[in-house]
Amino acid sequence: MKIKKVCIVGYGSHVEKTIIPSLSIKKKNIKIISSKPAIKNFEIYPNIKTALKKIDKRYVIFNATPPNLHFKTSKLILNMGFNLIIEKPICLNVKQLSKLKMLSNKQGLFIFENMMYFYSDQFLIFKKYILNKSKIDTIKLNFCLPNFNKDSFRSNTNLNSSLLYDVGCYPFSLISYLGFEMKDFNINHRFKNKILNYLNIDFYSKKIKFFVKIGFFRKYENFVEIVYSDKTKVRFNYFFYGKKIKKKNEIILSNMKKKTFIVNENNAFKKIFNFEIKKIERLSKKKIIIAYRYLKMLNRIKKNIKQ
Repeated sequence: MKIKKVCIVGYGSHVEKTIIPSLSIKKKNIKIISSKPAIKNFEIYPNIKTALKKIDKRYVIFNATPPNLHFKTSKLILNMGFNLIIEKPICLNVKQLSKLKMLSNKQGLFIFENMMYFYSDQFLIFKKYILNKSKIDTIKLNFCLPNFNKDSFRSNTNLNSSLLYDVGCYPFSLISYLGFEMKDFNINHRFKNKILNYLNIDFYSKKIKFFVKIGFFRKYENFVEIVYSDKTKVRFNYFFYGKKIKKKNEIILSNMKKKTFIVNENNAFKKIFNFEIKKIERLSKKKIIIAYRYLKMLNRIKKNIKQ
């Protein structure tokens, strides 16, 4: 059985432009919990507790609140007996994640992190290039976004709703998935108007050098680049991107000759919402293990950031 009813907690640009268009269900089966009054075509609930008492348990709740509210709202949703899909990051630390996992197991419910890039067609190709780790010298992960709207939660000076968790969860979830750890690391960061604006981290794991760069810039950057021992480079562009798009990827050989290959990417968000519920339950267990690892890394970084 697939997801047939969805109730979304929180309503912003991402929900409006990405999540709702990715739902292949009837509008009458989409409900929204939000204090924003001007939302058309959907049944709106201003209060989450009232909403969860009224709707039936066949609804899957999609938690689209800011990262610093994920744990509080997710805990409430699970206690009310609903299966849950959570926007990344799933929560902010391993203690919170352990509580959510324990609660979901007790209730017999799933908690699934919406880390959509894992389900892209490009990711399947990427996994083939990463198989022989002994031949890899360096992995670069860049994810830099244009400046955000001042009304966005990203403008919060609290690190729990900052660039670190909202954007950093992408590269570090990939590092976690690949089985690497971050022990000793170098960090360079910058604040702008008391908001974390830039973060650059490098470290070694299993003899591979990692460079992670995240930030808010005018220029959009979103790629993962593998550099092999023979100096060959393979760059996967628009890597942490889930919408339908043509991704132009590059292979730069050791003799500097360049090749390109195209991935006509489908909508990974839509793919997730069309999964069978049994598949979501199976995947959620694997993704929780990945989340444990990447949250430990983000928490270590947080301790080394000075405002």
